[in-house]
Formats: sequence, C-alpha cells, structure tokens
Amino acid sequence: MEVRWVPPVMPTVDDPLPDLIRGLRNPTPDVRTRAARSLGRLGTLARDAMPLLVHALHDAEPAVREAAAQAMGQMGPDALPHLVAMLHHPDKYVRRNGVWALGKLGSVALGSLPALCESLRDADPRVASGAAQALGGLGERAVEAIPGLTEAMRGTNIVLCRLASKALSEIGRPALPTLLTHLRHRDPFVRGEAALALGWIGPAAAAAVPGLIESLQTTAPPPASDADPSATPAPPPAEEASRLYAAQSLGRIGPRAATALPALRKALTDPNEPLRQAAEQAIRMIETATE
Repeated sequence: MEVRWVPPVMPTVDDPLPDLIRGLRNPTPDVRTRAARSLGRLGTLARDAMPLLVHALHDAEPAVREAAAQAMGQMGPDALPHLVAMLHHPDKYVRRNGVWALGKLGSVALGSLPALCESLRDADPRVASGAAQALGGLGERAVEAIPGLTEAMRGTNIVLCRLASKALSEIGRPALPTLLTHLRHRDPFVRGEAALALGWIGPAAAAAVPGLIESLQTTAPPPASDADPSATPAPPPAEEASRLYAAQSLGRIGPRAATALPALRKALTDPNEPLRQAAEQAIRMIETATE
C-alpha cells in the first residue's frame, strides 16, 4: 500500500480583532492609541470596530483621536458617512484625516461634495488644501465645486490656490470661464496659477490662447518715483512666474496655440532665461505637432 505524506496541520493564528476592540476600551490612553493604530493597519478587515473608532474620535486624549481618525480613513467606502461627519469635528487633525480619506476614495466620495466645498473655507490650511485635492480627484463630476474653488484661488493660502487651480483643471471644460477670468486677475500669482491650470487642461483650453498671450507679454510695473532711474528693477517673482507659466501652457495647448508663435519668438530675447527656455520649448511643441 502506498503511503502518502500528509503535511502537518499548522496552528491557527488567533483573530486579533477582539483584543484590539478591547484595547479601545482600555483606561490607559497609550493602549487605546496603539489599538486604534493596529486597527488602521488591518484596514477593511477591521470594519466591525468602526462604531468604537467613531466613539474614539471624541476621546479626551488627542493622540487617541488622531489614531482613530487615521484608522477610519482605512475602512473604505463603508466609512463614508463617518468621514463626512469628521469634516465638522472640532479637532483639526480629525478633519485633516477626513479630507485625506475622502480624497483616497475617489468617485465613491461624490456624495461628500457639499461638505468638501464647505471645507475649502476651513480655518486650518491643511484641511482646506486637502479638500481642494479631494475635489480635484472627482474630476468633471465636481462641477458644483467651481464657485468654491474659484474663491479658494483668490485667498492668501498659496498651497490652497495651487491645489484649487489644479482641481479646476481636472474639472476641465466647465471650469474654463473661471480660469479665463483669473488670467486677468490683479494678483500675478493668481494669474500664474490660472495659466498653469489651463496648460494642464491642454488642447481643450484653446480659447485661452489670447489671454495667455497677454499674460506672456505682461511687463513689470514701472519703478516707484523715488527709485534710482539708472537701475534696472528686477520684475516681481510672481510676475515672472506668471509669464513663464503662460509660455509653458501655450506649448501644452499645442498646434491650436499657433497664433502665439510671434509672441513666443519675441520672448526668446527676454532677459529672463527660464522664460526664454520655456518659450523655445513651447515653439517646438507647437510646430512639431503642427507638422
């Protein structure tokens, strides 16, 4: 009779979930914090712990609240209602984790759009910036966010301005009127971010070519009356960045920006070397694609 080898039965590993759930109820803050972090590492396998994690979001200890918020971000679509509620939490670290998790969910988070728009005005810059990023991830489905993102572009938070402009570019065609208006904004930084966003849209932003040409040709304001007339003032950095982004965007629009070639060729003699390089590359992109 043939004897077959039978592999030994390996001992089963106990399910860690019950112990971690008990850990969330432990009177010691460090134990609760470690339990929440471990539940986060389990991700969707720890969905049964969600009610306790939601309760832990209001723990007296900040470390426990933050660990619970991070764990909630790993729970997947089932956590969506709780993530939206987290955007109104008094603890900014809970709100930060809320917008981060919603951004990670992508289109699943479409129902959170009104709350994310509200978070664009959050007092914490990282929450507001995270909301803009999350809205951008929704793409053209976030059309309702255009007014909020438009307002965010005009604020003093530079990171938020850039992420809002990026989000508008990801929304695409519906955001073109807003970005075209911002090309003529009094703040050169806003103009530059609008130009950058139009370049991200690409050929579909061909209607922006006249405005981008205007931005490319914008010169620095005249020096103050008490300035040394013999000195050549350096253009403001934001003004130069605005012109640089305009040149880059014209290149990204491609052959539909052919009317910008004279302005781009003129920029080849500009004193600003990065602008000269951007103009040269833009000309190459327009002409190569046209051939």
